[in-house]
Order: sequence, then C-alpha cells, then structure tokens
Amino acid sequence: MKKNNPVVLLLLILIMGTVSACGFGGKSDDDASALEYNGVTFSIKDENMDNVYAAFGEPEDTEGDRPGYYYTFDSGMVGVSSFIINEIYEDRRQEFPDMISIKDERIKTSKGIGVGSAEEEVKTAYGKAEAFDLDGMSILSYSFDGYQMVFVVDKTVVEIQYVRGS
Repeated sequence: MKKNNPVVLLLLILIMGTVSACGFGGKSDDDASALEYNGVTFSIKDENMDNVYAAFGEPEDTEGDRPGYYYTFDSGMVGVSSFIINEIYEDRRQEFPDMISIKDERIKTSKGIGVGSAEEEVKTAYGKAEAFDLDGMSILSYSFDGYQMVFVVDKTVVEIQYVRGS
C-alpha cells in the first residue's frame, strides 16, 4: 500500500471542491457527516472541537500554527485539521474541524462504509462519484451541502476524508 501524503490529497480535494462548486452542486445529506467513535458522535460540521476531543482524548501530536493545527489521534489512524477564528479574544475564540482523515477500520460512515470496504460498496452506498486515479489509486469524491467526503481506494478503501466547504 502506498503512503498517502495528506497535503497532496487535501489540495486535490480542494481543487475538486472548486470544480464541484462551479456546476456539479452538492447533495443534501445531513447524516453523511456524522461519525462515531468511543460512543461519541462527531462531524466535520461541528462548531467546535469538543466532540473530537471527547471521542479521542488529547492529541498524540500537534503540527502547524495559527490559524489552525493538524492533530493526530489513535496512533496516527485519525487526523484532524482545525481552523481558529477570533483567536485574539479568548472569550470569542472558536476552533472547529476543517478536515478529518480516517484510516481506522473501526470508524464507519453513517452508511456503514469504512477502511477495508470495497469500491463498489462505496458506490452502492453513495451513488456516482466524481472520480479520478492518483498513483494507481481511485479517488472518489462526493459533495454535500457544506462539506466533501472523499474515499481513497487502493483495492479497498484505505482512507476517508471529510473536508469542510464545497
């Protein structure tokens, strides 16, 4: 299995999001953004990082600087990029998830898709995707209202990314 560079994947997702916003439109599926881990539901649409911390505890590693950070949880199997607004005024400071990367097979989407699922299972659950190949892997992207869900497939799903905005 090839190691995925999260920065390259994020850039590709953002480019695809721009294409999506320019004519493909987004599906409305509020349930698709919800994930569950350790009995806690969290989402790319959360307005703060509280649910992420409740699900995973303290991050194992933190990278980056203002206006956001990249946190690693679950022995590197989960990554969360955050964005911070109103940082100067502590009482109005907000940090919210901007991108969630899932490589842990125990975490499933609201439709039961996770790492290890077959490409056809993804397409059956979510329908036709915007798709392209990258280094022999398939990238399947679905645009919803307010976020994108991207599946990286190398024979089976190896990573799921949720990205805010679209």
